[in-house]
Amino acid sequence: MTKQQASKEIDYATTVAQLDPEQELAPAEPITFVAQRLLFEGSNGDYMRVGAQNGILLALSFRDRDGHHTYGSGVMVGPGLALCAAHVLHEHDFYGKLQRDEATLVVQAPLPDGGMLLWTVLRMALVPDSDLAVLSMALTSSYPADRRFMTASLTTRMPVLDDVLTVTGLSAAGDGTEAIASSMRIEMAPQCQLGRVIDRYPNGRDRRLPGPCLAIECAVPGGTSGGPVFDSRGYLVGLLSASYDGAEISFVSHLWPALVRAQACPVWPPVPYTRPAPGTLLQLGSAFGVSIERPDAFRLCTPQGVISLEYVAWE
Repeated sequence: MTKQQASKEIDYATTVAQLDPEQELAPAEPITFVAQRLLFEGSNGDYMRVGAQNGILLALSFRDRDGHHTYGSGVMVGPGLALCAAHVLHEHDFYGKLQRDEATLVVQAPLPDGGMLLWTVLRMALVPDSDLAVLSMALTSSYPADRRFMTASLTTRMPVLDDVLTVTGLSAAGDGTEAIASSMRIEMAPQCQLGRVIDRYPNGRDRRLPGPCLAIECAVPGGTSGGPVFDSRGYLVGLLSASYDGAEISFVSHLWPALVRAQACPVWPPVPYTRPAPGTLLQLGSAFGVSIERPDAFRLCTPQGVISLEYVAWE
């Protein structure tokens, strides 16, 4: 058995869901939020451990009366705040069931020490004219021993042609559906693929991708929609929105519409920790642990006396 094969044999993450994880915290115990850039080495086909992204990479699980359906990925961008692909929420009428309280959405975040964070989604905000959604979540598992939560560092930069991006995600085995039980085993495989930017659509591509997006030369396994995509400097630039079986091309939704077009409503951390009023991710900013490189790429303009927010692309 090779060293890589041995690492796969023990590569898993576990946790226990709790009704009130805040009981673990001492009064006024500090909680730390750290934004980091994620740098990847190697080539396509290299194995990435399940918890390699320190709880930043997420797997989405929809739970209804028919079972526990693990489908799609997401990424942590702030305290209790995550981004995912909007079309994943609409698959199999999940969004409708969530709106009617016929389902719950639980998010799994594997950690490098073999643990895992569980988050329960309490609010969702679809980003207009894009394939993006903002999730507001509360922790429903034990706190990390060091009380540190990691988030991705975002950038407003528009990648240029021939830039190499890293597409990541978690794909569930089989159809991702498990029967509901007190103890569950969900098998997920981490994905990490390199892709060269071959086209850019700053004004959208089609009905499915109406917002700014990129075409990259990369074949991505199914089930990883919403997986975070990073540039060569480790910044989050977008989310995987579409890929086609047998085709060496995938499409990435640029994340800038999620920064300014949807209201995020923080529902965590718990009292007595302060939470800001609802606002866009750009408005929440570093004061609430949302790290954005060059937020000044958005600026107010007043054409014909109408105040609007203009994005000035930079490379």
